[in-house]
Amino acid sequence: MLNYESYQRRASWDYWTVLQVITGMYFRDVRLNETEHRRTLYTNANFVLHQRVDFPVGHVVTSTEWSAINTVLAHFTERLEAVRPDGKDDFMISTGGDAIADDLAVVLSFALNATFTPIRAKADRLISEPSGSYHSPEPADILLRTFGPNLMLRDDDVKDLQNFMGELLALNRGEYEAAMRAMRRIVTASERVAEDPTLAYTDYVAALETLSAGFNVARPTWDRLDPRKRRILDPVLNSLTPTDAARTRAAILESERAGIKNRYVEFVLDHVRPSYYREEATGLNRPAQQPSLRQVVAKAYDARSKNLHELRELSTGTWLLVGSAETVTPPGETLMLTHEGLNRLARHVVRTYVQRGSTERDTDYKWRDHLPNVIQVQLSPEFYLGHADAMHPRTAATRAGEFLSHAIEAISGRGEFTIDMRPALTRIEKLLATQRSPSVREPMLAVYLLWHLLLPPEVHQPDPGATLDVARDELHRPSLYSFAVALLLDLKPSWDVDQWCELAEQRYEELHSRRPVEFPARFDSALWLYVAEVLQREGARHAAQAALARAIECTPGHEELLSLERQAATGDTISPDVRDFLIGSSPDEDQSAES
Repeated sequence: MLNYESYQRRASWDYWTVLQVITGMYFRDVRLNETEHRRTLYTNANFVLHQRVDFPVGHVVTSTEWSAINTVLAHFTERLEAVRPDGKDDFMISTGGDAIADDLAVVLSFALNATFTPIRAKADRLISEPSGSYHSPEPADILLRTFGPNLMLRDDDVKDLQNFMGELLALNRGEYEAAMRAMRRIVTASERVAEDPTLAYTDYVAALETLSAGFNVARPTWDRLDPRKRRILDPVLNSLTPTDAARTRAAILESERAGIKNRYVEFVLDHVRPSYYREEATGLNRPAQQPSLRQVVAKAYDARSKNLHELRELSTGTWLLVGSAETVTPPGETLMLTHEGLNRLARHVVRTYVQRGSTERDTDYKWRDHLPNVIQVQLSPEFYLGHADAMHPRTAATRAGEFLSHAIEAISGRGEFTIDMRPALTRIEKLLATQRSPSVREPMLAVYLLWHLLLPPEVHQPDPGATLDVARDELHRPSLYSFAVALLLDLKPSWDVDQWCELAEQRYEELHSRRPVEFPARFDSALWLYVAEVLQREGARHAAQAALARAIECTPGHEELLSLERQAATGDTISPDVRDFLIGSSPDEDQSAES
């Protein structure tokens, strides 16, 4: 449902949220809409020994046999609640199925270390025999199993896929989404190994780094600290007293513990199970040894950092013609993981993360907010601004900003006062009795005062006198809202230059904060125009030019402001009509200008 209080935009890249939703684990005990979908997936995997493979949300059946690019038909049932929480029938019967097929392709590609895609052109680009080319390698030259044709699936592969999907779909919502993000990034990394090996390597590391966020890292020991750092620190620490040296070492180790790289390395090592060195390593070329794993994991992170911060590329010897080796020692460098090695490590770590993940149900998860093909947007203020429940102490400033924008359009003649604000004004009268903060009172009083001074008596409140007196009294002192009221009513506050400058500077600082008061941008420019005019009268021409520059920065590219700036730069006196600048041209003026 569209909501004026809080709104989110959900777009096509949120597809990882869909697969778990259609299992129904977050549904109420209500009637469901069920839609059967079928999608063709193109793959290098050969299902000839398994005509049908079932999983929790459907099944796949093989369509072709013994081809370089095989096709499988995915059948899945999409379930959605047919009844909304308010008891009405839900308008969303089906999401269309494409998002679910996309999810499914990611999970199949990840779990089987193969290629599954609903896009034939992508399959044609990725799946082929190794070329052995030094100049234009194919993806199979770097990741043979992932992209080589006719990957024969064994019984163990299928059972492993079914077990993995069951564990994945049972995860707590937050951990499920984290796992799906990592899996999608790993699959994407594998797909770009030939076109951009360095970026692919970086993506593998980034996939695991996202999972390491929040990982509780044990404090490292001094002998585990980077030797390059110890060579710098030890001479200095040896000159300190034993107590000071111990405290300094402890502080250094604690800072290392908080470091992103250390957290990443420790997370990866913690999620490597014994099977990584045993059955999973059978028949592999140069798999990573346990004693060297910390070194190669840290070096992978360094490669990622050099690429992001220095645009440093991996040396060719790291990834080309390495013969499916998982580790390699390029000339002049130390041991490191190849794409093949990082690919296996990343998939292993994510599997461990899924196995250890919590299966506790997320009772606060609102699955409707995560459906594809639905975009939640903010309603135009005309639909809610006059409602009593739209006016709240927490939202008073936002509502005031929206009302000011509406008033500008009405005053200019480009629109009309189409909103009945009386329910909101009644709410304001009640709230003012309990609210003491100027940041809450001033926006509500500004709305109340403007409504009664801009609109005819027949739409006024029954007895507004007392509240209007309060508004005139409290909006007399310098503030953003008293300035806005004066400007719209074509009044000029009798504030001195210091008060004008202080108000403008306060607003300028607020705009740099995380959540500034929402105001039409032209009010900020208008405020600086007033400041520029006042400073000019005081003879402070340079300060006036600086204020004019601030006005332009608040409304970039405005021709009238740029003209005033050029005029001020030549030493001419500027006389801006600030209210005309704020209101803008009327439709009649626009038509006259066109003629």
